[in-house]
Amino acid sequence: MFGLLGRTLGHTYSPMIHKALGNTSYDIFEMEPDQLQDFFNRSDLQGLNITIPYKINAMQACQRISDIAESIGCVNTMVRQKNGSWYGTNTDYDGFLATLSWSNIVVKGKHCLILGDGASSNTVHVALERLGAASITHISRHQFPKYEHIAQFYERAQIIINCTPVGMYPHCPNQSIQLAPFTRLEGVIDLVYNPHRTGILLEAETLGIPHVNGLIFLLAQAIAASALFLGRTYDESILVDLYKQFRQVQENIVLIGMPGSGKSTIGEALAKLTGRTLVDIDNRITEEVGSISDYILTHGEPAFRTIEAKIIADVGKQTGLLISTGGGAVTIPENFAPLRQNGRIYEIYRPLEELDTTGRVLSSGGIERLQQLYNERAALYATFRQVQVLNNGTPETVAQCILDDLYKNLV
Repeated sequence: MFGLLGRTLGHTYSPMIHKALGNTSYDIFEMEPDQLQDFFNRSDLQGLNITIPYKINAMQACQRISDIAESIGCVNTMVRQKNGSWYGTNTDYDGFLATLSWSNIVVKGKHCLILGDGASSNTVHVALERLGAASITHISRHQFPKYEHIAQFYERAQIIINCTPVGMYPHCPNQSIQLAPFTRLEGVIDLVYNPHRTGILLEAETLGIPHVNGLIFLLAQAIAASALFLGRTYDESILVDLYKQFRQVQENIVLIGMPGSGKSTIGEALAKLTGRTLVDIDNRITEEVGSISDYILTHGEPAFRTIEAKIIADVGKQTGLLISTGGGAVTIPENFAPLRQNGRIYEIYRPLEELDTTGRVLSSGGIERLQQLYNERAALYATFRQVQVLNNGTPETVAQCILDDLYKNLV
């Protein structure tokens, strides 16, 4: 038996990853502290990954540990030796090195700011030290509950690494600090991998700062652990292959655009091509309040937008979906983060004279009203989207165009 040891493991990807790496005997083990001693003594266990809060306990249970685990001060991988003893190491170190290589973020000679003071931050600290960072500073909520005094780093920090759970599902897209005041930032790393783009990474994307999340970290450390578990080596291409495999399954496809542009029809075509679940935000709202037009006429557009934003916030936390939004979803700036955190956003564009406005209270009134509405929203669509797609073919050809783009741009 192999597996992951922790206290709460409801949303772990580890079994899926290790199965893809060829380990069919990998499970999860949720244990309480008083169960650990008996658990470590189980003779059927041949290899373990360890997550919070048991990395120190794991080190104490090992008869021999690697130099890197000793430097970091904790163990995240245990391997049973032929004599029955445990050997402990820390493959999170491998994960962080792979993350830097993947993102081309250079830390040598740079002033680095680490958010957090847990086991992951110790791993990052040791790696930065060995790679020749100019300085390494830890900021934690234990020291500064609201990250007070962080302003002193605005003109100094060049690399920021988030080693805290802030922004992790389901508390997304929260973020602990704002990046805009930092004047010298060259890279942002967030070890959180769910959602794919945390609040801090969304801001980095907007500011044009190189950034990367924790998925490469997770995959690379698992590859290193699996090599020890199974006594084998993996080709370097395995990391790229695993990353693409996960991203193709997880990235949401989000459709925005004017009312009547064809979002729902194209969404249905995408659902048939991919087998994904299509979530039509307007349909969800209809299930909750009845006719959208009647609701807007009765309660006003702001009340409608509040309901719409709540549904978008809930749906956007999920992965692997097709999400079709209402035409005016872009008028609420706060809708961008929930949609982008796990998704690639496509604006479906169709010439105004071809739009179907039947039963749409906000876009009824002829071509003049449509032109006015588009003038108000065009810049907003441009701000939200990653790609504009011209709807000038069949729903199936447009859907295939979207899929081709998605698979070429899984970042």
